[in-house]
Amino acid sequence: MNPLKTTPATMRLAGHRGHSEEAPENTYAAFLKAREFAGAGVTCETDLRITSDGELILMHDETVDRTTNGHGLVKNMTYAEVARLSAGSWFSKEFAGERIPLLREALEFAREHQIIYQLELKHYNLDEVLFPKLRALIDELQCADLLQFSSFDFVQLRALKQYIPDVPTVGLSHSRLIDPAAIAIEANVDAINLEIYHFPSGEAIQLHEAGIAAFLHVPPPSKLAPLKQYGTDIEADVIKWIRDGQLDQLISNDVAQVKRLKDQANA
Repeated sequence: MNPLKTTPATMRLAGHRGHSEEAPENTYAAFLKAREFAGAGVTCETDLRITSDGELILMHDETVDRTTNGHGLVKNMTYAEVARLSAGSWFSKEFAGERIPLLREALEFAREHQIIYQLELKHYNLDEVLFPKLRALIDELQCADLLQFSSFDFVQLRALKQYIPDVPTVGLSHSRLIDPAAIAIEANVDAINLEIYHFPSGEAIQLHEAGIAAFLHVPPPSKLAPLKQYGTDIEADVIKWIRDGQLDQLISNDVAQVKRLKDQANA
């Protein structure tokens, strides 16, 4: 049975890098805000990178330049160097004390606050390093229930599921797929995250018929407002898709938005 399949009433809510609309991405502040809006069991999509001394951290970019007050490639920095940086001052002074989370500590935080991480692997050529480290950490903390793994690399996801079969996997794609179900089955993923502008093509229906979950990223209201004023109401489409049972997880930078859409769909 697919652990990521849901119903309109149980559809998962997720924050892209946490509630990154109102807090610095991939920080405890963003994860906590997501929890406040969506409640226990909220999924926080986040990103996995490795430091020069082998520590697993939550960071999207290859460099620390955009989201910290430092400079440099993550892979060339030790964890001690990364840990000294502010991961929130770029966003606002309110978050100046935020630090780049260490995965181990983030998982302990997730257990305490009832958060699930959708952990996107950002390295595609370090499986022999990352997989054993992830397996060891999961075994030590007994935290497989707190994780989903995601990647744009379907070959990587297939190998990862073989190595760590007790954690669900999510395929990411910006493309419209000819046969998404066939790809999902071949990669042995539990879900595929679909692009919203391709969604009406019926990929979610194809996935569900094959027992695969369908995830969707919806732009936040700030991005949708210009379209809405010209009569294109994407949120109304999303509500219909939820009611039709086509969605198993809805993710946005704005977690308040996905909570509202789910509530409206189930009203």
